[in-house]
Amino acid sequence: MRDSLDIYADSYNFFDIDIISTLGLTDDDIIALKNIEGIEECYGIKTQDTIARIEEKESICKIIEYNEKCNTPAIIEGRLPEKIGECLLDKNYSMTDNISEYIGKNIILENDNLNQKELTIVGIVESPLYISSERGNTTIGNGSINFFIYTKPEVINLDYYTNAYAVVNGAKELELNSNEYWNLVNPVISKIEKIKENQEQNRYNKLIIEAEGKLKEAQEEFNEEKQKVEKELTNAEKQINEAKNEILKSENKLNNSEKEINLQEKNMKQQFETLDKKINDGENQIATKKKELEVGKAELENRKKEANEGIDKLNIAINEANKNLNNLIVQKEELENNNIDTSYIDVLIEKVNTTVETLNKQKQEIENEIENAENQLINGQNEIEKAENELKNQKNVLDNTKKDTMNKITNGRTKIENGKNELKKAKNEVEENEKEFENKKQEATNKISEAQKELDNAKDEINKIEKAKWYIRNRNDNIGYTNIIDAIKTITNISKLFPVIFYIVAILISLTSMTRMIEEERTEIGTLKALGYTNIQIIIKYILYAFLACLIGGFLGMTVGFYLIPKIVWDIYDTIYKIPEFYTIYRLEIGLLGLVIAFICIGGATIFVATKELKNMPSILMRPKTPKYGKKILLERISFIWDKFNFSKKVTARNIFRYKKRAIMTIVGIAGCTGLMLTGFGLKDSVMDIPTSQFEEIFTYNMSISLSEDNNLKEIEEILNNNENIQSYSKICATAGKLKDKNTNYETVIFIPETIEEFEKVCHLKDINSHEKVELTDEGIIISDKVAEMLKVKKGDNITLIDSENSEYSFKIIGIVENYVSNYVYMPKNFYENNIKSYKTSMILISTKNMTENIKNEISEKLLKINGVAAVVMVSDTMKAIKNMLNSMNYVVIILIIASALLAFVVLYNLANINIGERQREIATLKVLGFYDKEVDNYINKENIIFTIIGVFLGLIFGYFLTEMIVISVEIDKLRFIRNIRMISYVYASAISTTFSLIVNYIIHFILKKIDMIESLKSVE
Repeated sequence: MRDSLDIYADSYNFFDIDIISTLGLTDDDIIALKNIEGIEECYGIKTQDTIARIEEKESICKIIEYNEKCNTPAIIEGRLPEKIGECLLDKNYSMTDNISEYIGKNIILENDNLNQKELTIVGIVESPLYISSERGNTTIGNGSINFFIYTKPEVINLDYYTNAYAVVNGAKELELNSNEYWNLVNPVISKIEKIKENQEQNRYNKLIIEAEGKLKEAQEEFNEEKQKVEKELTNAEKQINEAKNEILKSENKLNNSEKEINLQEKNMKQQFETLDKKINDGENQIATKKKELEVGKAELENRKKEANEGIDKLNIAINEANKNLNNLIVQKEELENNNIDTSYIDVLIEKVNTTVETLNKQKQEIENEIENAENQLINGQNEIEKAENELKNQKNVLDNTKKDTMNKITNGRTKIENGKNELKKAKNEVEENEKEFENKKQEATNKISEAQKELDNAKDEINKIEKAKWYIRNRNDNIGYTNIIDAIKTITNISKLFPVIFYIVAILISLTSMTRMIEEERTEIGTLKALGYTNIQIIIKYILYAFLACLIGGFLGMTVGFYLIPKIVWDIYDTIYKIPEFYTIYRLEIGLLGLVIAFICIGGATIFVATKELKNMPSILMRPKTPKYGKKILLERISFIWDKFNFSKKVTARNIFRYKKRAIMTIVGIAGCTGLMLTGFGLKDSVMDIPTSQFEEIFTYNMSISLSEDNNLKEIEEILNNNENIQSYSKICATAGKLKDKNTNYETVIFIPETIEEFEKVCHLKDINSHEKVELTDEGIIISDKVAEMLKVKKGDNITLIDSENSEYSFKIIGIVENYVSNYVYMPKNFYENNIKSYKTSMILISTKNMTENIKNEISEKLLKINGVAAVVMVSDTMKAIKNMLNSMNYVVIILIIASALLAFVVLYNLANINIGERQREIATLKVLGFYDKEVDNYINKENIIFTIIGVFLGLIFGYFLTEMIVISVEIDKLRFIRNIRMISYVYASAISTTFSLIVNYIIHFILKKIDMIESLKSVE
């Protein structure tokens, strides 16, 4: 694994040092880095996080500039991008689909800092930056990056680099993560530390100058725009005021006109009423006169009738008078003629004439009176007609005047109403214009205020611009690289301990096997010795046999160990870590070392046994080895126990003590294998509950918010307080730190809660020994148990804490708390402010109810839109990453368990065969004596069962301590195993060993049945 990672890192130009800056990096920074002694090359790279869509599927993507000389992606399928509109897609984009199907598809990017927002996928890649499945966090979307793409450099439109990757001269030639590698890289990092302050200051000064220049231009532009807007607003306001004045004048004019018309109408009505009254009076008078005229006419008629009657009478009288007159005249004439005195007649004539005249006069008077009366009536009629005509004319004139007046008044009112309507329209228009003006004025005011605010904010931002801060990181700061290195360390530590046990068991088996082989060939050895062969020549034969066995077995083992097992292990790790090619290197030096150890052990055992046998004379060697004679065993002396045994149990007990070496070999072999299996299960148990213990029992929060600034803390709290899914939250100041001893600094995370009450709702601090609650006080600091163990400190000791600014403080340890992932230091707010610096909230730990992924994403997106929120991390994602890392070790443990189980089977089977071989004559004798097959099986297998029980029991004890030792050795600095073996693991280890013992016993049954009694009892002589 180390070789594959090393070759991968070297082949694909994996960085040695990664420099990032809070204000970005410039070409000047890159040049300064290149000039550092020891740096072979330095590359500035731009990256951007964005929302991306492929076939309507929306995800969070990291865009990385393609550079063939730095962190070069491995092309899995397709080709490199040739133009700005092409890109390479992360192989990890889809775990279910055929990833090659995405070649040719388009990806839509939503980011303003891009020159090209639609790209075509032309290749599928894996990147050395992302060895694990984790893609990191971001400030957009739900806070987690889903995949990455590589693009041409022209795609990202930034005037600074987000990363500077340095390659150290000669680092490629050194072994990955070796001491030599770090001895080469760390001095270069120290040199970068020396120039970083100057570069940080230069970057800060340059940004300040640029920002102040832009601010000055913006201020001038703002002033010009403000004057222009204010002028336009003044003109608009003047026009509106003029229009309002005109409307006011028109309104006054209309009101005056309306008043005048109302007055005219009132006056005219009064006049019309007067005229109507006069006309009515005239009409009444005319009516009266008409009545009087009618009465006069009636009287006139009566008078005329009386007058005519009188005239008729007068005419009669006149006629009589005239007749008398004529008579008188005639008489007179007669008298005259007669010359009579006519005096008397003249007097009569005079008198008659007078009478006639009087009558005519009366007639004339009556006629004149009648005529006058008629004339009066005619005049009265004329006057009445004239009056009527005058009244009619007056009435017509009045009606016409009324009509004209009313028309004029109506027209006047219509004009006034029209004027009012026009005035209303004008008012509405003015109001709308005024409203529009007010809106525009408000809008302009707001814009001016916003612009002013932006300028003020820009000024504040310039004032707030902190000095650029460089973060110098090495490969160990890459989470995928660190995880796989930790995995390699774990496997390396396991590989240092387990082979020792395997070697011990293998040596015991080999020693037993060689002993048996030499003892079986006693006759041949005696014959060779009798023929004159020296002891050395005879021993060389068996040494050669042992050597060939070691050689053949060693090379077969190396083949399995260097190719098959690493490939199996890598296939397991390949589900988590992405390296394009796995290299299995035949490490001959390691294999030869194993062969030498094996040969020394097996060869030594062979020499020891052969030398012991060769001490005997040839005649003795050519005879069968004298069986061990029986001795009283200790148990026989305990009569109250021994007397209760039956024959079979007594024989079994004697045989156990009779064949001590075989018993010890069997017990040790089974104990070793059982211990190994228990250790495998124990390792699995030790890591299985780490995520649950850390993130459900110690940390009970479900989500964390990382803040780059706390200006919008109230807005964040408002969202949290108004969300029914949020149970509680605690604001803390989280900062990086180190705990120091004489030789080493251990990285830690420092937690300073704002309020202890809220913090206790999301974090339960428990004493490592008593498991009781540990409270934060102003008396000192609390540290986690793993770092306390590494520093070898205890409660009450003083310890040196280095903060993020490399300032050192000495504090008293008031508590050591249980912890499993990472290392932590806890202190209350008052203690932090009194001893280090002022408190500033940088993280919020949130405890939630059970939420769906959609609700989690919704909350994350809402929070990430707030300025100052750097990241939102779900604990479930952290647990998933930890579980993936730990599960990979579980698979390795399973391989160890299987190997241990197989070894247990081999041990039991081999020792059982040796047992049968050594006691073949004994078994044949039992059969001759009439023992049935089951009784023979019971006679032999009972010993194996007893050995198995003893071996399993001792193996469980051995496994417990071996687990403790291995757990300590495989733990990494930031991970503490639970060190707990579950009861079921003891059961599993015992059951597997017992099962293999029963299987071996079952196989032995058939071997025992095949033993020929006659052949076995034949004398060798």
